[in-house]
Amino acid sequence: MVMIYRLILLCLSLGLGSSLAEDLVFYIPTPNRALFDGTEEGNKAFFAPTTSGIWQSGRYGCTRTAGWQFHEGIDILWTQKDRKGEPTDPVFATADGVICYINDKPGLSNYGRYLIIGHRIEGIELYSLYAHLSAIDSEVSLGRRVLAGAHVATMGRSSNAGRIAPYRAHLHFELAMVINEYYDAWFQKRKPGQINYHGPWNGRNFIGLDPEPIFKEQWRLGKAFSLLNHFKHQDIYFKLKVTSPAFPWLNRYASLIESAAGNDQRKPTQASGYELSFNAFGLPVAAKALFGQNLERRKHWEVSYVNEAIHKAFKCSKKIESKGDGYQLTSSGDEWMDLLTFDVSR
Repeated sequence: MVMIYRLILLCLSLGLGSSLAEDLVFYIPTPNRALFDGTEEGNKAFFAPTTSGIWQSGRYGCTRTAGWQFHEGIDILWTQKDRKGEPTDPVFATADGVICYINDKPGLSNYGRYLIIGHRIEGIELYSLYAHLSAIDSEVSLGRRVLAGAHVATMGRSSNAGRIAPYRAHLHFELAMVINEYYDAWFQKRKPGQINYHGPWNGRNFIGLDPEPIFKEQWRLGKAFSLLNHFKHQDIYFKLKVTSPAFPWLNRYASLIESAAGNDQRKPTQASGYELSFNAFGLPVAAKALFGQNLERRKHWEVSYVNEAIHKAFKCSKKIESKGDGYQLTSSGDEWMDLLTFDVSR
């Protein structure tokens, strides 16, 4: 476990400076540019559907099984094939960053063969994930710096559940936060007897945000695009008051902690807890320090706000449920918060 933790620290601490790209922060990671067509046909040419044939199922969010199933990334359809009908689209790094993880054993994940690159943009630590690859570039190695647009892999059809049908060949792409660098320690403690093949780079240790509006907003705004502003303008689904005054996420995403108001000189180290704000899919997008509040210590967290319109609209978001006149976390929501606030030192 110590070795795994050192590896993630190496990735997070070395080479993750601010993005060097002058024109674009994020590049679409394949040659497919149909997303910017602005038409139904463009969407059909960009998003790879599930076996349902519905192109919307290749989007991020509550896009599958009539809105009940969450899709944590986007599936970008192939544009090039060889004589055997295999996809040959090059896969590019979406932004400047560092190679954090390489899984070259497709049978160990439903991602198949996949790659993770770490980025730090406007102080926000972010990871891009590239899945179902046929090959990873021979020069790609752990800890290596890559620039936005660099060739890192080739699109494929790999998966641990059998190869994806040729007509659906795609790159599964995610932009995400790591929930907790101590994931492997949490997994061993909470899931005894089970096997985690990927350490902290397990897909369950990521919370994704939707790449589609990021690409489109950046296309529209150009150099005026700000990832931090994108986070700040997320619609808030719910808020939780957390009794723990310190856990790893707060250190890694300090840029998302709201500044103290007015002349308030109290430091975060004096906080009795935090109120975290989450978007519709459970992504923590803001944190506010709580001082001197009488938090109910027998509860590690409690729901303090719910946007009922979002709750009704997003059927696949399974973090919150109604209880009496209020709301509470579901059992899966409790487990997810247990991971988010887990600290191996406690």
